[in-house]
Amino acid sequence: MGSTHEVERKFDVDSTFALPTLTRVRGVSSASGVEERHLDAVYYDTDDLRLARNRLVLRRRRGGADQGWHLKLPAADGERDEIQRALGDPHVIPEDLLDLVAVRTRGHELRPVAHLSTVRRAQRLSDATGADLIEVADDLVKAQTMGDRTVVSTWREIELEAVDEAGTRVLPATAKALREAGARPSQAPAKLLRALGDDVGPAEVEIPAGPLTGAASAGAVIHGYLAEQTAQLLEEDPRVRLDTPEAVHDMRVAARRLRSTVQTFRPLFDPARAAEIQTGLRALGEALGVPRDAEVQLARHLRAVDSQPKEAVLGPVRARVEQTFLGERLRGAQSALAYLRSEQYLAFIETLLAFVADTGQTAPARRPASQVLPKLARKADRRLTRRVTQAERAAAGRPSDVAHHDARKAAKRLRYACEAVAPVFGPDAARLGRRAKKIQDMLGEHQDCVVARERMRALGIAANLAGESSYTYGLLTGAENARAERTTDEFTARWPKLARRRYRRWLHG
Repeated sequence: MGSTHEVERKFDVDSTFALPTLTRVRGVSSASGVEERHLDAVYYDTDDLRLARNRLVLRRRRGGADQGWHLKLPAADGERDEIQRALGDPHVIPEDLLDLVAVRTRGHELRPVAHLSTVRRAQRLSDATGADLIEVADDLVKAQTMGDRTVVSTWREIELEAVDEAGTRVLPATAKALREAGARPSQAPAKLLRALGDDVGPAEVEIPAGPLTGAASAGAVIHGYLAEQTAQLLEEDPRVRLDTPEAVHDMRVAARRLRSTVQTFRPLFDPARAAEIQTGLRALGEALGVPRDAEVQLARHLRAVDSQPKEAVLGPVRARVEQTFLGERLRGAQSALAYLRSEQYLAFIETLLAFVADTGQTAPARRPASQVLPKLARKADRRLTRRVTQAERAAAGRPSDVAHHDARKAAKRLRYACEAVAPVFGPDAARLGRRAKKIQDMLGEHQDCVVARERMRALGIAANLAGESSYTYGLLTGAENARAERTTDEFTARWPKLARRRYRRWLHG
């Protein structure tokens, strides 16, 4: 059994509700006969419902074509991914599913928390070619919580689930037809959450709701941003374990944003606690960096090789590139997984959550944001200007490369600082952030050229030692070197305009 991406909509209805004629929905041509299924599911969670609080669902279900163990995870698009495993021993949760929720459970035992029995009357909506679009499930649910207190509840709901991408396009109109017939969009995204009701507490990371103003405390504003990035980091954890595309990159970026924000706004934090967070984020970033960097270099080197005319590619160049970087990525991914499964990492997550929840660590953190944050963001802006000046004055070669890389990191720090204060300073902060991102992108391309140039040179040396031609590697090394020089020249030419002070007026009050 594998995994599926769920795109569904749930509706609450009473016992007298009658399904409208859904074949009238545009794009739907026919509906299948109704099939009745009996589903029996036991749901697992920690005593404090850590999975439910964070929109994760783990169940063991009998009945239906997909009976077995199901783990539902929030997806990046706001929907859910369902990981399915065979039933096996009905009392033993599959090890890989336990691994996927480890960042949430962090050593706390999972136990049955609810038992749901569902009588489902399902039918399929199809298009003119007969292809299935949407499954319509009319569910009569009986739920019983398990634990210190027992609550029994029953309800009826209608669930629409897109079968494929074509179904997602028809889903809005189908949902509209249900609403017009009297169905009410469900307030609970999962049956379990409805069964548990008020027992489900707030999410592990609480992101502030509603707009903030300059009267809000500086700590509240920055911790709101830290909460967003921490939530992102935690959601990416299982995706990294599943080797989902871009998951390593997205988790690494969340860690970078957290670390950069703590650096920029360090007067708001207790020094010892901030240092501990910095150390943990650095370790996480290093663990994720190896597979991600190998992935980036593999793509860049293959593009470079494939862009050359056939007669310019002498020897097994592509094979050597693939062997080198795929090996690095595999070893790096294994090392990263080992780190994510370590006690050190799980203990750090506990520390990070406590850090992010404490918004008033210092006196500056308790002062109004309008009095504190512009000064700290201004320091990040001045740091960028200093780093660019140093890069312009650096000697050619490695000193210049290092200085431009330092300027890139300063631009990234300024960009993240602008993101963090945007709830208070809005468009002004956004403009400066966009300017910082442009600088980061230009200098990032330069750094990519520098790294690729060195890696290509090393590949050429290895090829030469193996008795292969090093001609192509030399050709590509020269191309990366020329590209690095062009990006430096372009940045130098564009910097005066990017540095104009009109982008920074809000920093000066």
